[in-house]
Amino acid sequence: MSIIDPSEKIRKVELSPPDPTWPHCFNETVSEIKVILQDNCLEVHHIGSTAISGIYAKPIIDVLVVVKNIKSIDSLNSAFEAHGYICMGEYGITGRRFYWKSRTSRTHNIHVFEKGSPEINRHIAFRDFMREHKNHAKAYSTIKRCLAKVFTEDIENYVDGKASFVQMIDYKTGTARNKQLKAKDNFSVQAHDPIWTKLAQAEINAFTILASDLPFKSIEHTGSTSTPGQSSEPIIEVSISISSLKNTEPWIALLDSMGYTLKDPTEGPLCFIKGMPPHGEKRTHIIYLSE
Repeated sequence: MSIIDPSEKIRKVELSPPDPTWPHCFNETVSEIKVILQDNCLEVHHIGSTAISGIYAKPIIDVLVVVKNIKSIDSLNSAFEAHGYICMGEYGITGRRFYWKSRTSRTHNIHVFEKGSPEINRHIAFRDFMREHKNHAKAYSTIKRCLAKVFTEDIENYVDGKASFVQMIDYKTGTARNKQLKAKDNFSVQAHDPIWTKLAQAEINAFTILASDLPFKSIEHTGSTSTPGQSSEPIIEVSISISSLKNTEPWIALLDSMGYTLKDPTEGPLCFIKGMPPHGEKRTHIIYLSE
C-alpha cells in the first residue's frame, strides 16, 4: 500500500456547478477498471453527487464496483497504482477497498465491494432517489453549497453538517445502517462550540434560498446553542415566523425535502426535527414554525 502524505487528503471544500462531462469521465473509468479487474468485475456504477444531474458537487467521480471476490483485490494494488490510483484499503468501511486518484488533484474515488454487501444498495438507492425526487436533490445541493461557504477549510464539519440529511434519505430508501436504526437519542450538555453558529447560519441560508416562494416574517438561530459561552446540548434550534398557519402543507413539503420530520402537531407548536433516530443517528437540528 502506498504511503499517503497527510497534505494530500482533501481539506478544502470546493463545489462545482453541474458539469455535463462527468458522465463521460465515468464511462472512461469503467473501461479502465474492467481492464484491471478482468472477470472478477460484475458491475460498475456511477454514484455520488456527480451522478445526479443538476446539483453542485466536488468535481470527483465516485465509482462503485461490484466484484465476485473482495479478498483477491489487494493483489491488484500494483495494477491500480500503474493507472495512477492510490490504494487506501478499507478506509473506514468494513469490506470495502478504496482507491483515489491522483496525487496532485483528486479526480476519482473508487469504492469496491463484494456482491451482497449492503453498502452497494445504499449508495445506488441514494442516487436513484435523488434522480427521481428533484425537490430533495435541489435541497441537498443547496444545503451543501451553504455548508461549503461556512466550512470552506473544514471538510470534517462540512461532511458532518450534511450527514443527517443523507441518513434521512437512507431511511426513506430502506437502506439505513444498523447503527442508525439502533441509535438512541441521548445527549449530554457540552461547552459552547463556535461551530454551532456556523451550522445554524448554513441551515438558515439554505432555508432562505429554498423558501423563496414561501414568504416568512423572520428566521433566527435560537436556543442555548445561539448564546456565546452558553453550554448546551449540540442541537441547532431555528425559529421561523410566518403570517399564518392555516396552510402549512407547502412548509411541511419544503422541510421534508431538507431532511426534517414533523413532530406530532397535537403535542404543541409545529416542530420539525432533523436526525431523530431512526431517521438519523442523532438529532442535529430543530425548526419551530409559528405565526
